[in-house]
Amino acid sequence: MKLTDLNSHGGIGSNSLLMEMGPFRFVVDAGLHPKLAGKEAMPDFDRVAVDSLDFIILTHCHLDHLGSLPVLSREQPDAPVFLSRPSQSLAKRMMMNSINVMKRQRGELNLPEYPLYSRNDVKRLTDRFRPIGFRKAHYFEKDGEQLEIAFQPAGHVAGAVSCRITRDNGESVFFSGDLLFNEQRTLKGAKPEPEGVDVLVLETTRGATPRKEGITRESEIERLLDEIRKPIDKGGSCLIPVFALGRMQEMLVILDQARKDGRLPQCPVFCSGLGMSIVDFYHEISKFSSQLNFDRKVLRSLGVLPLPNHMEPGRQPGINGIYLVSSGMVVNHTPSYRVAASLLGDDRNSILFVGYCDPDTPGGKLLEKRNGEEFLFEAIDYVTQIKARIRQFDMSGHADRNELLELANRASPRTIVLHHGDPEAREWFAEELSQASYQPEIIDPVPGKTYEF
Repeated sequence: MKLTDLNSHGGIGSNSLLMEMGPFRFVVDAGLHPKLAGKEAMPDFDRVAVDSLDFIILTHCHLDHLGSLPVLSREQPDAPVFLSRPSQSLAKRMMMNSINVMKRQRGELNLPEYPLYSRNDVKRLTDRFRPIGFRKAHYFEKDGEQLEIAFQPAGHVAGAVSCRITRDNGESVFFSGDLLFNEQRTLKGAKPEPEGVDVLVLETTRGATPRKEGITRESEIERLLDEIRKPIDKGGSCLIPVFALGRMQEMLVILDQARKDGRLPQCPVFCSGLGMSIVDFYHEISKFSSQLNFDRKVLRSLGVLPLPNHMEPGRQPGINGIYLVSSGMVVNHTPSYRVAASLLGDDRNSILFVGYCDPDTPGGKLLEKRNGEEFLFEAIDYVTQIKARIRQFDMSGHADRNELLELANRASPRTIVLHHGDPEAREWFAEELSQASYQPEIIDPVPGKTYEF
């Protein structure tokens, strides 16, 4: 077996792995780096010869795994794309949104190569989708040999998979994908079965984040509900920035249940962004997926409203309430960026983060500031003093490091490849796994270098 990390910058970003097993050659994921732009955001597909892949695997539909798939597929016209059925439903919508974002960035960032792909590219790609059911083996044959491909639910977001691939000579590899073992209000948790594999490709996202004693997802939800009540009781507003895929839909269910239980007061709920389109997809996926439980009637139950037409920096919105909008990191020119500029300078308001924020994004920078300091909304050239209450809650879509360590120990593979994590996160796993009784070879892959197992 051979593996090459095509993510040019390492860490978490343009996730893409080239794998070779005997005569079989395939790629797992093809993302775009969320902090970079243009060709810099792409995996290094120059290392993948044109029309050289047998197939492509998509683990889930977040853009750091999906965003460059049309580019890769364009150069691999005979390679089917294996994915889960929920991902088949979501992928086209996510890629079409990416095209719209790139069209806007073309002028803003002076990137003549944008968009990197067209709607026709997406259409041709979706014609090559080949969905595989969970825990239902799919077989791929070539040159008289056979691979077994098996998907297992990974939690994280709708359609996310872990993938076990076994060659007919017995050698096997397990790609963890992005995992969440805890159940969400909309999605069942992961129950992976990696036992006995030769190679484990392990996500390490939260390797630098120790588990906080006594903190659970449910206790964080209760703390969040307490914080939501505070601005509403003061006649202010609450901004909850959310990721469009997964987190918005879960938060809608949390708010609806809390209101029905009397834990939240009646107030307007505003939603906007890509997440509102994903609501419809989640509703449809729930009809055929036993992993997902979501009904768009929650919008009617909450009385969800679109954003007010006139929201200006430094001015309270015309109607106070809960603003549940993307992006989760308050990225420039998104609805959450616009609402944050309106709410930040008033002490009656709160901004409550329910997911990870990269330190280089506006949301990450805001979390590093203290009350009373100035904050610059660079994209609109607006500066305000921070007066709103700012809090963050641990509702991550990723398994904690101790759970992943336990997964690795259950698998007891001869080789562990560290993946999808910043350097500090990978270092923690490398140190912990070096003490394992089964003494695995631990590889923290250098981008572009090929490793043979």
